Amino acid sequence: MRYNAGNIQSVSYALERLGASFEVTSDPEKIQTADKVIFPGVGEASTTMRFLQEKGLNHLIMSLQQPVLGVCLGM
Repeated sequence: MRYNAGNIQSVSYALERLGASFEVTSDPEKIQTADKVIFPGVGEASTTMRFLQEKGLNHLIMSLQQPVLGVCLGM
């Protein structure tokens, strides 16, 4: 999930090394329909929350039914 914080490059690199198929996005529809979601971290919490709220992603994250992996701030 792209949300203006964090270690997306590190997580992307690790997934590429594993041969995993993935897409980095902040598109709510794509996140909602994904098989799994990785929510990477690193950043300042209030700035991140403001971005998530502006995009409506804060409510989306709480409603996800598929497996979600939160890393650092993403937890």
